[in-house]
Amino acid sequence: MTKTTYSLLFATTSLVCSLSLVSFSRYATPVLAESQPVNSVASTLFPSSLEIGFKSPRTEGEPKESGTLGTRGGCLTDESFSPSLTPLTPGTVQGLTGNKETVKEHPTLTVSEHPTFFVYVPETSAKTATFILTDSDVTELVYYTTIDLPETPGIISIKVPTDKDSLEIDRVYKWTLSLQCNSAGADGNPKVMGWIKRTQPNPSLAKDLDKVKPLELAALYGNYGVWHELLTTLVDLRQSHPEDENLAMVWENLLKSESVKLEEISQAPLIESTPVEY
Repeated sequence: MTKTTYSLLFATTSLVCSLSLVSFSRYATPVLAESQPVNSVASTLFPSSLEIGFKSPRTEGEPKESGTLGTRGGCLTDESFSPSLTPLTPGTVQGLTGNKETVKEHPTLTVSEHPTFFVYVPETSAKTATFILTDSDVTELVYYTTIDLPETPGIISIKVPTDKDSLEIDRVYKWTLSLQCNSAGADGNPKVMGWIKRTQPNPSLAKDLDKVKPLELAALYGNYGVWHELLTTLVDLRQSHPEDENLAMVWENLLKSESVKLEEISQAPLIESTPVEY
């Protein structure tokens, strides 16, 4: 073989190797990019400096009694080592002392015609609970339903269906959720109660509702004292991104905050509830 032939062969081989390296690099880069860590929803949807809290709004009129009612025992397990049946309302007293444990508070606020309510249900032998929403005088029924309870403790949600009457603006309503114990009469069934008022969105809040990302929206609701939509927004995010640790931390910090005081259930799981319509 001549020297010229060797030179040509060497040049050809070098060219093939170079093209192979280029081709490999071209396809290898995306694979390396995919292996990079992905930021959490909480860290990408709003600046790290933003905190979600709750500011109690200015209210008028006398505060009303809310919290946990009923008796120990019955269909509840030993509550010495676990939180009691607890409504997710700011400042709720957790646990039963004697026959009832309540606080005086103003109604929580919503901007929704058909709001969502949240309750922590501990370990219980009860299979169902009833939810009732009425006007403040308990003369007008807005919504009644029976709910299948989960087998494990957790936070359940009760959404008022859109085919029910809308809550009127500036009107106060009363709600109760009662566990249905087989061995207890209606008066002995553990229950939680609270008060809610629909309000017109603050003008500053209203103009931003459709312009911000979900976590920023939750922060706005918290800043203006709109409790129900603050919780609903965060719960929707957590259920759609259950593995996001930052979202879990945002939720936990909110419930532990001085204005909310729900530390005992701050790590309780969120559980889907099932209304049973008859």
